[in-house]
Amino acid sequence: MENGDETLVSPPAAATAEVEKAAPNGGVEGEEVTVADAVHPAKSYAAVAANAEIEDLRATKLDLEEQLANASQENKTLAAEAHRLEGLFSQARDDVATAEHAAATTEEEVASLRAEVERLQALVDRKKADREADERQRQELTAEVETVRQAKLKLEKEVDALKASAAATTVEDREAAPDAGVPKEQGVAWQGMAAGAAAGAAITAAVVLIYLRLKR
Repeated sequence: MENGDETLVSPPAAATAEVEKAAPNGGVEGEEVTVADAVHPAKSYAAVAANAEIEDLRATKLDLEEQLANASQENKTLAAEAHRLEGLFSQARDDVATAEHAAATTEEEVASLRAEVERLQALVDRKKADREADERQRQELTAEVETVRQAKLKLEKEVDALKASAAATTVEDREAAPDAGVPKEQGVAWQGMAAGAAAGAAITAAVVLIYLRLKR
């Protein structure tokens, strides 16, 4: 009623107003819900239960959205890590290829060096064999020269003996035949020439022998 009189509100309307009093986020403030509808109590309980379920769903939705955001961030982190690992794998693959190429090059160098070492070893062996052959030849020539020298000395002694024998023979002949027509100087000269010719022939033969050995 107007003009200061009290306004009468029916109990069902008051109950509905209390039930539908919304919270700031669109929900129902549970602590302020008062069921005063004595005519339709089941309807009031259903509304409260529905509002509570809505709040639960909203909370679940927020939690799922947070989990989704975390999962998205984790996916980004995993993607970045996968990209980093892919880069490392690519680098490792390049390093392996480089190492394989270096190994192949090293094997080629080793084979080349081994062949060069074998060639040089063969050359050294050949030079060594030549040097040993030269040394043997030098020793043989030295022995032959010594033999020739000894022969020369022997011939010189024989020539000296021949000269002495010829001189003695000449003296004896001159004493035995003082009236012979051959002068003493001619006899001595002839005997000396014969002895010198024999010695010269021996020395010439020795020199020719040494020359032939050197030619071989």
